[in-house]
Amino acid sequence: MLNHKILLPLLLIVLTLTACGTAQTADPDTPSDYSADAPSTSTFEATVIEASDHTILVDPVSGSAELNSADQIVVPLQKDMTFQTGDLVKITYNGEIMESYPAQLGEIHEITLIQSAAEVKPAETDAEADSEASHTETDHKWDRIPMVMVNDKLYYDTGRESTIEMRCGNMDGEITSSVDGTQIPTQNNESNFGSGFGFQYGSEEDTIEVYMNEKWIVFEYREGADE
Repeated sequence: MLNHKILLPLLLIVLTLTACGTAQTADPDTPSDYSADAPSTSTFEATVIEASDHTILVDPVSGSAELNSADQIVVPLQKDMTFQTGDLVKITYNGEIMESYPAQLGEIHEITLIQSAAEVKPAETDAEADSEASHTETDHKWDRIPMVMVNDKLYYDTGRESTIEMRCGNMDGEITSSVDGTQIPTQNNESNFGSGFGFQYGSEEDTIEVYMNEKWIVFEYREGADE
């Protein structure tokens, strides 16, 4: 009887130590299985070569990876953003560059001004300003914002992708001819970024949506912009 009283506490102690031994802390060097990868982003600097209320056309700085893909990139602007030709900006985006000309980026995360045009180059004298103005037309080589003429109206690239999910499978028209990127289209169904793209009239007034690179890009008519 005495042996049973002694063995019972010993058995309880052994079971307790065994249970404690199995509840070990995870190795701190072991990576977590549920850690999420950080979202992919890319950043580059570029010079603004043409600016409007809705988009800017930029030239990536020398040495940037984006310059290897395209020397002209259209970037949509958010509300209250204003830039001018000659500004040096930093653009953060999701790393996607669409194959058009000028090129377009995927999702824009941020656009910041690094250096304004006034800071980039010193103030000109009146003589220098007159000389530069005299050569503006002949020396200007920058491409224009992508645009297309439909029904005698010029539609400008907004840089926005359409959000329409359900649409008719038939195209309303097709871009059948193109001019150089430095020129303005003058004929219906003509663009300055290429041909062979189908389009449909947009859900918003005075817009069309052009299908290229497996995406629907919104173009808008801007009254007075072509005058």
